[in-house]
Order: sequence, then C-alpha cells, then structure tokens
Amino acid sequence: MEITSHIIGLTGLPSVGKGEVACALAGLAAARGWRLASISFSDQIKDEAQSRGIPEKTFTREILSRIGTELRAKEGPGVLAARIARKIKAWPTPRPEVFVCDGVRHPGEVEALRAAFGKNFTLVSVEAEPREIVSRLQARHRSDESPDAMRSEAGAIRLLEQELTGAPGKHAPNVGDCIRLADRRIANHGTLEDLRRAVEKFFRALVEPKSG
Repeated sequence: MEITSHIIGLTGLPSVGKGEVACALAGLAAARGWRLASISFSDQIKDEAQSRGIPEKTFTREILSRIGTELRAKEGPGVLAARIARKIKAWPTPRPEVFVCDGVRHPGEVEALRAAFGKNFTLVSVEAEPREIVSRLQARHRSDESPDAMRSEAGAIRLLEQELTGAPGKHAPNVGDCIRLADRRIANHGTLEDLRRAVEKFFRALVEPKSG
C-alpha cells in the first residue's frame, strides 16, 4: 500500500521540547481538519520491557536504553523504526494525514524510516541550549528519568553528553548522529508561544506546496 501521509520523526535531547512540538503539530493538523497519530519510540521499548516481565514502576532511562540496545543488537539497528513502520502501514482507514514518530535516537532508525517512507518522511531536530535543557529536565522530574540526572546539575549534563555522543557500542542510542541527519531544525530557546510559531512555520512549509 502506498503511504501518502506525512511521516514526521522527532529527535533531540531529553526535555528539549519534543512533546510540545508534537502537541503543536496535533493542533495545526486539527485546524486543517486532518487526523494525526503520534507513535513513541520509547513506547516500543516499554512494550518489550513489559513482555519480559519488568514492572512499569521500575522503568528508568538506563533500563529502557539497555533494552533498546539489546533489541538493535539482536534484530538490527532499525528494529524499533521497522516496528513503527509496520504499524503505520497497517493503520486502518480512515488513515491519519500526519504521523508523528517521537524519540528517534539511533541513525539506524532514521535509515529505516527513510527506506520505508521515502520523501514522505521528514526528520526534525528540536534544539535548545544545554543549560535550558538541564533546567527543564530537572524541573519535570519524571519518575523514569535517570537518577543521576535528577540528583545534580552535573549528573544531568553527563546524561546530555552521553545522549549526544552515544554510549559505547554501535547499537547504543546516539542522538548526536540523529541530529546531524535531520532534514529540518526547530529551535526552542524562548517562550512556548515562540516554539509554537516555529512549529507552525515548519508545518506550513511541509504541507503547503510552493506556488510557481
């Protein structure tokens, strides 16, 4: 089946604002009378963790990253993206006009989504200054966040550095490589309204063909 929907992948550091970008995209799609479906890479790993009998209340970034790395080593670097691509291709009608794939963290996932959807796939890097990200990361204080990152600013910076450079091994997540592969970039340096305007500019350029 030919996929004509817009497939948007979101990459970027933890707490950079990917969730807010996804929410803004949902609002913009709704304003056009379009359907939007959001699929999270982390949810694919959480499903795997639960299938292994790991209780959800014990999830941490480290546990989920380890499981993701194990899956890539066993089934290939694009395994999570392949699972998402199958879900999108099997989506029942009426099909959403937009799919948001949140949390791309390995270059193999980028390659798999580009292979599956071609020109319909756009990888967006959401970006902010490291100090801004650290502040947001510690303010949201998610229960499944890295304990080290929650304990201190230095721990949070270590987390961001590891996300950017990648943990040892070719199957470990490497957000820095994904950022370098991005088709578009959205800066999140100001207010929430600033971010929404930036998302709207991106969305209009994506869905409205240029005249002439």
